[in-house]
Amino acid sequence: MNYSNITKLPFSGRLAFIAAILFSFSFIGQASANDFTPAEQAAVDGHFEILAEQQAQSDQELESKLQAEFDEQVSDSEEEFMELTCEAHGYDFDSEISACTE
Repeated sequence: MNYSNITKLPFSGRLAFIAAILFSFSFIGQASANDFTPAEQAAVDGHFEILAEQQAQSDQELESKLQAEFDEQVSDSEEEFMELTCEAHGYDFDSEISACTE
């Protein structure tokens, strides 16, 4: 292969610099987003309000469920404690009146 036949391509530093600037501006133009119109912003705000209401409702339901489970566990623990205490002192525990009986 004869390399003497390869022609040299002229390279212009100015042309490369201009091409780089145009290339970067094409990305910058695509990266900038348009602002919302007032109607679009109102719609977005409305959706965020709906999401906030749904989240608050879910939080309230979860809190109520956890509170009910906690109350049940406390009640069971109190009853078990009273049964053990009454038994330790030779009494029977009456769950209807929540007291030790002879």
